[in-house]
Amino acid sequence: MQYAMREGLILDNPASDVQRMKLSHPKILIPTKNQFAKILETLRHDPRSVESAYLIEFLGYSGCRLGEAVALTWGDVDFNKGIVTVSGGEYGTKNRECRTVPLFPALLRLLRGLRGQLGREPLHSDKVFSILGARTSLGSASVELKFPHFTHHSLRHFFCSNAIEAGIDFKVIASWLGHKDGGVLVAKTYGHLRDEHSAAMAKKMTFDAATGTATKPKYKI
Repeated sequence: MQYAMREGLILDNPASDVQRMKLSHPKILIPTKNQFAKILETLRHDPRSVESAYLIEFLGYSGCRLGEAVALTWGDVDFNKGIVTVSGGEYGTKNRECRTVPLFPALLRLLRGLRGQLGREPLHSDKVFSILGARTSLGSASVELKFPHFTHHSLRHFFCSNAIEAGIDFKVIASWLGHKDGGVLVAKTYGHLRDEHSAAMAKKMTFDAATGTATKPKYKI
């Protein structure tokens, strides 16, 4: 309409008083621990999807973005220091800065297993993963299991939700994710998960001084 006015085709813009609609934020899809395990189990039973299972498992344990994960080399994994350096490879990370992620127990087990399968000491420049994504395999497994349509980014959300349930500070989670805002975005995006987890944990606080024992809750925990 603005273009038509400039060209002299119309005198006024009939849409000038129309209010812009605010875009609603898409619902975050986060696999449950059981769904995550079922997806991995399903993919491992198909020889064509084993590599996808490894990549999906890594994303869920590390919180890395897909591009960061597929760029990972064995030189980025330091088993002695217990860290993974996330550099993003040729294209870098989203904020163009490297970061380190601890080798959490599940992540350590996974990477040790992958290195052991090589049958040799890998070169520092060797890629940890031989594929560039697991979109098709993840989508097929989700359909087969009648789960929501999970994506690579759903696994980053999965990592965050697990960290929050473990009681880890938002600022620390943000550093693992590569956010530079000190945890503001994590709190804004996942704050409701902390509230839900806190409410669930509150149900376990059943001690009552009036009886001297833990009261039996009338609801299921």
